[in-house]
Amino acid sequence: DVHLFSLRHKNNQKSKPCRITSLSFRTDGSAMRYGIAPLAVGRSDGTISVWDLTPPTEDDSEEEEDTNYGNAGRGRRLLCDMPQVHPGGVAKLTYLPQEPLLLSTGTSSNSIQMHIFDNPDHTGRLLRQRSGHTSPPTCIKYKYPSNGLLLQSAMDGTDAATCQLYSGGGKDRTLRMFSSARSVLDKEFSQGKGLDKKAKQLGLSSKEELLLPPITGMATAEARKRDWGDLVTVHRNSAFAYVWNSQTGSQSGPILRQNNWNVSAMAQQKPPERVHATCVTISSCGNFCLVGTKGGTIYKYNIQSGIPRGSYPRKEEDDSVDGDALTKRRLVGNVSRTIKKLEKQAAVSNRTSNMDKGDRDVARDAKLQELRKKKQLLASHTGAAVQGLAVDSLNKTLLSVGADGKLILWSFVNHVAHKKSPYQLPSPATKLCRVSDSDLAAIAMEDYSVVLFDCAALSTVRRFGADQGSGTAHTGPITDVGFSPDGRSLFTSSLDGTIRVWDVPTNTCIDWLKFQTPPTALSLSPTGEFLATTHKGKLGISLWSDRSFYQTVHVDGANPPTVPAPIAEDGYESEDDGQKQTDVAGLARLSNVNIKQEDGDASKVVFPFEEGLITLSGLPPAHWKNLFHLELVKERNKPKEPPKKPPTAPFFLQFRSGESIMGANPGDEGKAEKTEKQDASAADEEEWDAAWSDDDDNGDSKMTIQSGGTGKKRSKDLVGEETDESGALVPVQKGLLATQQKRPKIVHHRSHLAALLADCEHQSSFKAVTDHVASLGPSGIDVALSTLCNGLHDLEEGLPLLRLTSLWLLEACQSRERYEAVNAYLHRFLYIHSNVIAGIDDSMKKDVASPSSSEIPEQVKNEQNQQHEQRLELLETIRKLREVQRAASDTLRSKMQNSLCLLRHFSRMV
Repeated sequence: DVHLFSLRHKNNQKSKPCRITSLSFRTDGSAMRYGIAPLAVGRSDGTISVWDLTPPTEDDSEEEEDTNYGNAGRGRRLLCDMPQVHPGGVAKLTYLPQEPLLLSTGTSSNSIQMHIFDNPDHTGRLLRQRSGHTSPPTCIKYKYPSNGLLLQSAMDGTDAATCQLYSGGGKDRTLRMFSSARSVLDKEFSQGKGLDKKAKQLGLSSKEELLLPPITGMATAEARKRDWGDLVTVHRNSAFAYVWNSQTGSQSGPILRQNNWNVSAMAQQKPPERVHATCVTISSCGNFCLVGTKGGTIYKYNIQSGIPRGSYPRKEEDDSVDGDALTKRRLVGNVSRTIKKLEKQAAVSNRTSNMDKGDRDVARDAKLQELRKKKQLLASHTGAAVQGLAVDSLNKTLLSVGADGKLILWSFVNHVAHKKSPYQLPSPATKLCRVSDSDLAAIAMEDYSVVLFDCAALSTVRRFGADQGSGTAHTGPITDVGFSPDGRSLFTSSLDGTIRVWDVPTNTCIDWLKFQTPPTALSLSPTGEFLATTHKGKLGISLWSDRSFYQTVHVDGANPPTVPAPIAEDGYESEDDGQKQTDVAGLARLSNVNIKQEDGDASKVVFPFEEGLITLSGLPPAHWKNLFHLELVKERNKPKEPPKKPPTAPFFLQFRSGESIMGANPGDEGKAEKTEKQDASAADEEEWDAAWSDDDDNGDSKMTIQSGGTGKKRSKDLVGEETDESGALVPVQKGLLATQQKRPKIVHHRSHLAALLADCEHQSSFKAVTDHVASLGPSGIDVALSTLCNGLHDLEEGLPLLRLTSLWLLEACQSRERYEAVNAYLHRFLYIHSNVIAGIDDSMKKDVASPSSSEIPEQVKNEQNQQHEQRLELLETIRKLREVQRAASDTLRSKMQNSLCLLRHFSRMV
């Protein structure tokens, strides 16, 4: 090897050595027109450098060379530097062929970026990217939870708004939104402009140090999303709540805080730890936000202005909620209450009596105030963290649970506790989830159980997982809870690595899923079709589909699951079955569901309940529907123009040996073309001669015979003569001559279906053939059926295969299993081989017109008889196949017509 030149880079990380991690050459025509040969270099510090590898000219060689940063001339110079494209290092660089597009991935950035080089100075710009979290998220929530008023566009999946998901809580301090329907809607929320510049000014290593702390809770509201922010988040070790706008994808609106809290990060006096936010919720009207704290106080803010609107419990020095003003507002327009008050004041006219009554009133008021303070102290979370908040649909009641094991109902307007509050829970609470339709609240507790509280009846109606010995209770802390949109199912995740699905009406566990990594958060889509989960140590968000949406599921609450259903995420193998499962494994009550059919497994047949019933295959509709339109698909997929010769390749690509770079000589072009034409015509003539000479029954065929004396070739009609060594004609039988001296026949390649048909003939069952065809795609089925017989000239080998195929289709039609798929196979078989089947009668007539059996050898006669029997059997099988298919079709049509008539009759009776 010869050392040609070196390219040196500046090390931006002086503390760490910089390494080259990836290289890629650019091969598009625009680079050739500009006279450059770009090379992209990926480095371990996350920077991408693009060099021009064009050799330097004589003028460039005279210029001074910069030993630290490459050459100063035009040759082999640095075109551009893209710093910190992938923090943590570049993993792979790839230029797209014949395009000025560069794909790059990072080692720890969890992103893929596409840069386009279309600037006059050959610098690149970001065209598009896909990125995710760089640390595992711990908090997820669908954009707008279900409120029971979903549009049809949301139910059928055409509305992408119902598929958007917020995620955050990781150490990367970012808030992202992902869409399971359209990836173009994925984005990262902005936390301010010019963070990179500010970080450099402050001497910070990266902008991550200026981002908000990790998210610990989030709440959304759809009511006023067009007026102001629709998302509020609280963060770890922070007393402030931040408002975000999902339409602009940035932090918008005021920071929710008390008036005496300094929002500056450089402030010496920060809010005390007891006011650090722990949970958040938004009222259904979208105007108010409530934030729970570690000290037990609940603050209410106006989202639009950020002004504090009081606290729960109400403080005496709080001017935002005036008790006298509330009393006056209650008395306005209340005539009966005003009359009672006047009668009470005028009850006694004696001055002394009035003085005694005044003293008694003062004493009574003082006693009531003391009792009120004691009850207020009891009905509060003072000294304990608030773990969950929820507001009813009418903004009348606020529900709060705390680490002190209390459940308190507050008046949303008066900021006072309900007269029956607090309710003591069996254990301190950790999570709260409320469903608005049924007004039920699920409270996860530290004893790994879940309590279901009825906010209307003010009582506990259910408790899930209280019996640890039953086997269905969680054995680890509960990380998250969530209701299905209809409120009939409750989902709980735990650090024991399981997710349990509880049926609310029957108070039983109906599903039990086991994961290899513990789930840390969950969220259900507004339609209830998908469940999103995050797992410990996993950067991605797992999305699970509920099978009950596309398959009949029978839930047996009397027999709860005793063994968890193992679910493998991210392509890991399950410990029980050792088979790889996909992410969309189905969260559809796997353990106690009675399912006759397993989706995705074509080898398992749905058996009918009674003999003679028609069953469907359960295969995707595209598997058999596309067989009816393959010609249209092929026509659309034809190339519009022949492939063009690529432009001149750059100097660093190798050329084929033996080809001149400057092109062929003009004098050699004509010779080469003439030789190619002669070879092509000779090959075509030889191929056609071999094909026609393969027909034994064709009486007017000709063949070439080698003459032994002169060494010349003669062509003679096969009329029963041949030449001996002396050149004389000797009479011979025509069939024997054709058999002994025919040309080698063309070898036709058969698919695996042909060998499988031959094997199943000995087993007297073609079930394996049906299973094999069901595992193929539409194009694979077309190829497998087309290679059975290539035409009338291929009847020697193709006729037995056509007979076996017809027997297989006859057996499949008689069984009436996989009805729609088998009829699609039959249609495709007849469409491909209709000309061959129709031409068999003509071939049989030619066999009848052949010479008498006395002139044909016994071996040839036996072969002809066997072929004749196979043709007759094929025609008879086709006739039976037509009768069976017509009978099944007529039966199905009559049943469908009968059902339609009954349905129309019953609809008219209503």
